[in-house]
Amino acid sequence: MNRCKKVAAFIVLLMASIICGIGFLNHSKVKNQKKIPIIDLKLLEGKDNIVPLLVLGSGPASLSAALYGSRSGIRTYVLRGNKPGGQLTGTSYIENWPAIKKIRGIEVMNDFEEQVSHFGSIIISDSATSVDLSSWPYRVITEEGHELYALALMVGTGATPRRLNIPGEGDNEYWGKGVTTCAICDAPYHRGDKVVVIGGGDSAMEEALELSPYAKSVHVLVRSNELRASANMIAQVKNCINVTINYNKALAEIKGDGQHVTGVVVVDTVTKEQTEWPDTRGVFLAIGHVPNTYIFKGYLNADKEGYLKVGPGNQMTNWPGVVAAGDVADPDYRQAGVAAGDGIKAGLDLVWWLASLGFNSYVQEKLEPFFFNPHSVQKKKLEEISSMAEYRELIKNASESVIVLDFFTPYCPSCVHMLPIIEWAAAKMHGKIRFCKIDASVSYDLVKKFKVPDVPHMIVIKNGEIVDRLKETMPRAEFYTYLKKFLS
Repeated sequence: MNRCKKVAAFIVLLMASIICGIGFLNHSKVKNQKKIPIIDLKLLEGKDNIVPLLVLGSGPASLSAALYGSRSGIRTYVLRGNKPGGQLTGTSYIENWPAIKKIRGIEVMNDFEEQVSHFGSIIISDSATSVDLSSWPYRVITEEGHELYALALMVGTGATPRRLNIPGEGDNEYWGKGVTTCAICDAPYHRGDKVVVIGGGDSAMEEALELSPYAKSVHVLVRSNELRASANMIAQVKNCINVTINYNKALAEIKGDGQHVTGVVVVDTVTKEQTEWPDTRGVFLAIGHVPNTYIFKGYLNADKEGYLKVGPGNQMTNWPGVVAAGDVADPDYRQAGVAAGDGIKAGLDLVWWLASLGFNSYVQEKLEPFFFNPHSVQKKKLEEISSMAEYRELIKNASESVIVLDFFTPYCPSCVHMLPIIEWAAAKMHGKIRFCKIDASVSYDLVKKFKVPDVPHMIVIKNGEIVDRLKETMPRAEFYTYLKKFLS
């Protein structure tokens, strides 16, 4: 679009804004926010990649906000983040989702995303890496390198599981080699093993319950002399004959043979006595979370733990037109239902806030030429193989010298999180690297052939030979750099 058309469009936009009463009105629903400066919509002139309502994250809070934004007729974009579906995808079954007795967390989020898309939200497999809230519209840079200008911003970036930071736990030690935060992913690979779960809350009980049908014994290590979990979760765990609760116990060290965990050192938190537990093959962490708020430092008010402050009475942060909901702003309840409810409040807060700017369907129509084009984010669906015969055919006919086999299972959240990154890489490296996915829960002959111990698990094949294995998830840029070394 040439300059003349842009200027003409904004003249119409400004006239509409004047008619609507431009400026931040003292809307009754947002009146308890801090004093808000008047914004001149001329600031939008010359900017492409405008996003009326931008949602960061795709957990229950984020998708609830997106749902209400879209249903209100506002063009809403969702950056799914590096963990699509949020932490609920890491649970096995949930029994406290309203009106549903029992359902897998990942199923809830898949249905939720489908519903949000149905109402018009544009869901993009990308993440925000930096924000600039110093001027409006707010500038957001994505991992893919896109520069977006958000008129309103919903922060639902969630929280990341804590680690112990003890010997043997690190990324270059036994993380992903027996140390994990996801029993639903790795429980089937611990048949007949002795495993430990660290933590005393509902998450720890849930990990123990998921492991119980597979492991020979499950030892839950609790630092104090009591559990923080709900009575219902405790009762379920106590019914498992192979689960033992160990009070006043913590993990001091994780040992291994270089390839996998083989034992742990346990310390008594009262006597400080240390005891080695040999033949322990799995360590499952459930010790709390750290809110993902680092990119908002210097802009949004947070408590000493990093949780964003909102309200009172709404989900507004201290910054005009920026709301937060879910685990990123909730250190207390940490429930999917609460996150969804707060997400609805956040979505409505932004709908009302945009209305106070004079933003309506007429203004949105005039801004349409300047909206971000999601089709510029490319990805390629992976072909799937499920048998040795299909694998032989793949090797025989592949024109590429490098093949990446992605072993996954449908209910593994880490697998789900990596899939959009792999699809992105497949589009970027089309014609250079062939990508195939294999469902490890049904393709038993391929799992056995490639000796796949757990998922996610990627195998790199070059000129017909296995040259590397990748057992952990990676951010987009790091994964791309990792793959490029096989093209030399």
